[in-house]
Amino acid sequence: MAHNDKSSTAGNLILILVAMVLGVLIGVMFTSHEKVNHKDGTLQGKVNEVLQLVEDEYVDEVDVDSLSEKLLAVMLSELDPHSTYLSARETEKTEEMMRGNFEGIGVVLHSEDDSVYVGQVLPYGPSASVGLLPGDLIITVDGDTVSGVGMPTDSVVARLRGPRGLKVKVDVLRQGEGLKTFTIRRGVVSHSTVLCAKMLNDTTGYIYLSSFASTSHNEFHDALAQLKRQGMQRLIFDLRDNGGGSLQSALGIAGELLPGGSLIVYTQGAHSRRRDVKAHAGGLFTTGSVIVMVDENSASASEVVSGALQDNDRALIVGRRTFGKGLVQGEFELHDGSALLLTTARYYTPSGRSIQRPYNDGTDKYYRDYLEQVFGEAYADSMTVHITDSTPYSTIGGRTVYGGGGITPDILLPYRKDESFVYYNALVNQHLINRVAFRQVRRHAATMLQRYPTAEAFKKGYRVSDTIIEELVREGEKRGIARNAKSLAVQRKLIEAGIKANMGQCLYGNEAFYDAYLPMDDDLNRIKNIKIDLK
Repeated sequence: MAHNDKSSTAGNLILILVAMVLGVLIGVMFTSHEKVNHKDGTLQGKVNEVLQLVEDEYVDEVDVDSLSEKLLAVMLSELDPHSTYLSARETEKTEEMMRGNFEGIGVVLHSEDDSVYVGQVLPYGPSASVGLLPGDLIITVDGDTVSGVGMPTDSVVARLRGPRGLKVKVDVLRQGEGLKTFTIRRGVVSHSTVLCAKMLNDTTGYIYLSSFASTSHNEFHDALAQLKRQGMQRLIFDLRDNGGGSLQSALGIAGELLPGGSLIVYTQGAHSRRRDVKAHAGGLFTTGSVIVMVDENSASASEVVSGALQDNDRALIVGRRTFGKGLVQGEFELHDGSALLLTTARYYTPSGRSIQRPYNDGTDKYYRDYLEQVFGEAYADSMTVHITDSTPYSTIGGRTVYGGGGITPDILLPYRKDESFVYYNALVNQHLINRVAFRQVRRHAATMLQRYPTAEAFKKGYRVSDTIIEELVREGEKRGIARNAKSLAVQRKLIEAGIKANMGQCLYGNEAFYDAYLPMDDDLNRIKNIKIDLK
């Protein structure tokens, strides 16, 4: 949802690479299988024989378990880009992500330099009830020092999380108040995937979905109901940067927007017959206008939903071509708690388009082609999409759409190339807007929460001062970003919105972030009042 130019495209590679990693977790269909016994002459027998020889005869001591995991990863990478092996710990983290909740103390951590801070206290969680505040520097967890010692953030998370009901002792340093000790009883903490649901005007509602967890369908249903009560006749459904997740949630969400009986998606593979999935009757918003926003980081479940709505002529798709991940992974549990995510089928949109981009030339080229696509579209003189598959497909209304991987929007939104964004993007790419915003939270969290007790009060009352802007500029100069008064003047409101949004998210949650940021979202503003014509 950020502005893009040469600098921002490079900065967004982090998001892209994260989307690539998350891609293997998308569209998982849980299955079970029989444990296969060793049989001579089989592939399994040959692999076991080689491993046994290495263990018995190799010149040096070998960690066979580690070698086995590496062997599995290499073998699976030869099949397709998304079949993969997950260790027991990775399997546990994946299941947690798909559940939409975890057991812990209810905070989001913020790491900076060699220190770990409370970045956000989740509402109604265990930490909120004991008085932990955003900006608190975490010194120790159950007596173990976690800041200033080079401890990875994952290790801090592991210490804070644990079975519900168990207590954990946390020492924090709070600006102006010194050392404080909290004893927190862990609980079940929900993390919503609908990060924003609000009315943009009297008739237009907006929902931003960050991923597809098992709870996402219910969250989306509740958001739709809330917006309908407020008079929504038109929905903007934002799937930008949504890398996918639970297929079942995607099917449920599409079903809320499609008439009963509409084909949502079908899957098919060499060892799995075609399976059609259709919308059930009773969707909550099956007649009002719908716009779906997508970009290059929208993948898998996001593409299932946007492809279904496009092929059924139910929604106008706007943005940039999606990633193109249309392989279905079955999860096969192994004896030690690890798991194999094995591609078992492909997704096809209702018109018959394969969502999956070609990967015949190997995994490396698969991702390289994707990056070249992103860079090519970012620097192109005009916003066009290269059609890799010229086979025409038809929507139910007779509109022509194309396959070749990913979903091509009905309306393309080009990257912003205004020269004034160069300075802004340099600040963003080095995380300086976020850093300066969090510094204000560290210094003033208690005072600000007292002065602005609600997100609405913060929205109406807080203004980013010239002093904070100057601090940001000087922080940039320290890191080699020359002061650019002209760009700063042009993008001042956007920079202020970024600082306020990040501060608001730490202090009040996602509502405050989007209250500050959405008015400055150029792509959203460009399509907010667009006329929908799907004929």
